Amino acid sequence: MTTRIGEAPASGAPAVASEVGDGGAEQTRAERRRARIRATIADAALRLFLSRGYDATTVEDVAAAVDLSPRTVFRYFPFKEDMLREAVHFELTELIAALRERPAHEHPADALGRAMVHMWSRQEKDPEEVRTLLRLISELPRVRGLLVEASRNGQNVLAEALAPRLGRPATDLSTQVATGCALATLNIVLETWATMPTGTDLTPLINSAMATLKAGPLCPDDHCG
Repeated sequence: MTTRIGEAPASGAPAVASEVGDGGAEQTRAERRRARIRATIADAALRLFLSRGYDATTVEDVAAAVDLSPRTVFRYFPFKEDMLREAVHFELTELIAALRERPAHEHPADALGRAMVHMWSRQEKDPEEVRTLLRLISELPRVRGLLVEASRNGQNVLAEALAPRLGRPATDLSTQVATGCALATLNIVLETWATMPTGTDLTPLINSAMATLKAGPLCPDDHCG
């Protein structure tokens, strides 16, 4: 969605704390505005990447789409790859939030799979747009690692969410291995789905992949021999 927005606020502008953000830190009005501008730039960039192609889209094109100067866009995204990284469909933070809402008694693999299905059912992007994005990522070697990078960056956070279900500390090697397997599996599911015929439902693939994990590393201590 293309939105007209003004220039980023000048440095030194007064900021008023108005709400609490991640980690309990106060988030100022200026910070929220910068976040909205950043999201708008990334959204416009994604749509241009999908319609024109990644290589054919310039920073100037993105700047024109959101009525900003190229210099302002560069201030938010020093590299074009950063815009694609921001726009990647698979949002690990949303998945973790959905996982934390699952009942405590659920098997870790079931909880993770159902959390992803729930997140997928609530996402607003056209599934075919998401598939195109995933194919775009897979076809560009220099940005091929975006999903892997997102997984690596979020592994410790996901480990914290899975640890109580596994009955082991988040820092335990087996918990880290289980988390790594889970993230790799989700990436494989998304990449496989992107290559399948138009209209293929993602949910059965998620369920099948999680069922495969249930007998493996995502097994709580009190259920494994």
